[in-house]
Amino acid sequence: MTIDSLARMTAEQFAKVDERFDEVDKRFDAVDARFDKVDNDMAEVKSALKTVLDVVLEIPSKKAFERLDDKVQTFDARLMSVEKKVK
Repeated sequence: MTIDSLARMTAEQFAKVDERFDEVDKRFDAVDARFDKVDNDMAEVKSALKTVLDVVLEIPSKKAFERLDDKVQTFDARLMSVEKKVK
């Protein structure tokens, strides 16, 4: 084996290794694209969840509604008492 053939063989092997790295880079690019899509999807889900949470938090609780109902009944009774006194 001559030095020239050894150099050619080495260059060919380096070229093959370089091709394999190119393939790996392409696969990493595909994986990065998938992760970017997942990140975008998760951001959309997070935004939608925040919207739902904001809506849910605006709905008064049953206890809050009952307290409000009690206040209305109290005010109604007081108003009726004042109306009777006025008549």
